[in-house]
This record gives sequence, structure tokens and C-alpha cells, in this order.
Amino acid sequence: MGVQAQGPLSCLQTLREITDQEHNVAALKQAIKDKEAPLRVAQTRLYLRSHRPNMELCRDAGQFRLMSEVEELNMSLAALREKLLEAEQSLRNLEDTRMSLEKDITSMTNSLFIDRQKCMAHRTRYPTILQLAGYQ
Repeated sequence: MGVQAQGPLSCLQTLREITDQEHNVAALKQAIKDKEAPLRVAQTRLYLRSHRPNMELCRDAGQFRLMSEVEELNMSLAALREKLLEAEQSLRNLEDTRMSLEKDITSMTNSLFIDRQKCMAHRTRYPTILQLAGYQ
């Protein structure tokens, strides 16, 4: 997104994007939190299965399924954390853009104030181009 000062419309659009990105970050954090509980359960089941009393550790279908479940959950969590990092970076970039736009708007508002309040009084004293050309 370019940082060209296009006025309040661009600033409002940026604010909407910031709000959307904040909701996205919150949803990703909730998704990570929701995945952690099943991961802990699967890891606990896998651990308990390997420490059963009077039983040999055998690699059967249940063991393989638990191992693949833990692996899938870990990969899913890693992907969610990666997306969260990207979303947070995008949010920081949007915040920087918002600050830049607000700074540009403030500068333009100040320039308009100076033009209208300070310079206009001097301009009204001088004749217009039409008067100088003799048309009025």
C-alpha cells in the first residue's frame, strides 16, 4: 500500500483494514489456543501408552495413529503461528501507514490554514489579473 496522502477516504480505508487485521489476529490466537488442548491430550495419551505397566511397547496401528495425530497437530500449530506472525507484521505496517497518513493530513490542514488565514489577506489587497489587463 502506497503512502500517498489522499485525504480522509484513504485514512478511513486504512482504519477499516486495521480493524479487519486486528480481528484476524484475534481469530488466529484463538485458533492456536483451541489447537493446544487437543495436542496436549494426544501427547499425554502417547506418553501414557509408552509407560503402560506389564506391557511391552509395541508399534501397532494405535501407536502410529497417535504419533501421526501429534505430528498433524504440531504442523497445524506451526502453520497457525506463521500466519499469526505475518498478520501481526501486516498490522504493524498498517499502523505505520495510518500514522503517516495522519501526519500528512495534519500537514495539509496546517498548510490550508496558513493559506486561508495568513496569505489570503495579502492577496485581496492586490488587483486581479483581469483588472490588471484592463477588462474590469
